Amino acid sequence: MAVDLTPEDRATVEGNRKSPRPQYFSAAQSEQQQISEDFEAFIILQDKAVIEETLQWLGQAGGLMETRVDRNGVTLEAVAADIDDRSTRQSEVDDIVQGFTDWKAAFQAGNFSDVSEVGLIIADAQATAEELFVFQERMKHLEQMHQRITERLRQSVSSAQLNQLLSWPTPLLAY
Repeated sequence: MAVDLTPEDRATVEGNRKSPRPQYFSAAQSEQQQISEDFEAFIILQDKAVIEETLQWLGQAGGLMETRVDRNGVTLEAVAADIDDRSTRQSEVDDIVQGFTDWKAAFQAGNFSDVSEVGLIIADAQATAEELFVFQERMKHLEQMHQRITERLRQSVSSAQLNQLLSWPTPLLAY
């Protein structure tokens, strides 16, 4: 045993050991694993109220984990709809911005660049375009957010993780 125990705790643990020790499902190994001697000592020395609270939380967590896959699927559908909407809006704005860019390139004031109305037209057109440039940046930001959200939602809970979580009551209730 790697954990140092007081003589009293050691006596309590030795008097309550099980042979064989209880098992839990290991998600990493995808099979039942016997609990370690140290974990067995940990369980034996825990207050029964703490064990009961742990079991209650594990039960609640198991229920939440079981529904996570379903929630993720629904959320992915909603995010996909947002992505389609964003993509449509971004395409429309990109077309408008391209039109502005083309207009600005074609609009040549030449000898009339000092005429105040020419400057006003350019300033007014530019002011409207600035809003579109900001909108484009927001759409790029939303695209990055959607990618991260989608990646996170696709990292679903595996059945092995769920099985491991649901297996903890076995060793906890053995003592």
